Amino acid sequence: MRLRIRLETVNDANEFVKIASATDGRVVICDGNGLCVNGKSVLGALHALEFNTLWCESDKNIFAEIRKFVVE
Repeated sequence: MRLRIRLETVNDANEFVKIASATDGRVVICDGNGLCVNGKSVLGALHALEFNTLWCESDKNIFAEIRKFVVE
């Protein structure tokens, strides 16, 4: 699954990591150029705040859990 997301603050990053960490399987945050960080890592999510465009890629459908961060 691949969804475009928005993380604007440190609180957003922390909340996203908390949700991702409770999910089985792989969750990564990627930019538009293929750079990816671990979505279950606070350091990874904080680094992703610097990306221009954010994509969440996961092994499972986690749309319901991360809905507030999804850009539609």
